[in-house]
Amino acid sequence: MAKVDFNYYALYLKKYLVDNDDPRKDDAEFINDRADLAGQEYENNRLCGLEVCQAEELAMEVLMSGLE
Repeated sequence: MAKVDFNYYALYLKKYLVDNDDPRKDDAEFINDRADLAGQEYENNRLCGLEVCQAEELAMEVLMSGLE
């Protein structure tokens, strides 16, 4: 059975871009780079002791920076 890797941040960003007809909606590199940065932000904040909700909020700020 093949492993399927779901990236929450990439899926969230892709949906946002599609819903808002953003020209970057098909730019996999842009989406994956942003998702990776958000994931790193989440992980770093959890390692620093922040609660899940706090770390998630900061990760989403990184993911959506400049898009809203």
